[in-house]
Amino acid sequence: MSARRSQARLRAGLSALAGLLVLAVVVLVAVFGGDGSPGPAPRTSATGTAAATVTGSAGAATGGARAAGVPAAAYATLKLIDAGDWPEGAHAPGTKGGTVWQNRGGSLPRTADGAKVTYLEWDVNPKRPGRSRDAQRIVTGSDGSAWYTGDHYSTFTRMR
Repeated sequence: MSARRSQARLRAGLSALAGLLVLAVVVLVAVFGGDGSPGPAPRTSATGTAAATVTGSAGAATGGARAAGVPAAAYATLKLIDAGDWPEGAHAPGTKGGTVWQNRGGSLPRTADGAKVTYLEWDVNPKRPGRSRDAQRIVTGSDGSAWYTGDHYSTFTRMR
């Protein structure tokens, strides 16, 4: 009887380990997975900027289309932001989101009629223990826009 219990415990332990392994792979793919694009799109200068550049027009990446150069993880995070589940949904202490981004250099545009847009910044990836936050961010605008930066605000690609 004791041998059967040992085997049952061993099987239960292996099943739990297999489940954790699957979960780890899913998390790694979500965090580091690409969108399948060949690389970043060409950058164009944004109106009124000196340092940062943006890619995409006012209608870019709407209707379900994805902008070239934006990783799938950024779109997954944007979905959580829109649902009100980020950064809490990251389940990672130190992950930031929803703080005001000043747009001091005018890197991102105003509205078509010249009105100021209020922007909020969000981490794309959950913060990993013992490491600093990475450079990837999403910046959302009060006009409904969303911008991706993979290099900590030097360049932007419009997500919607």
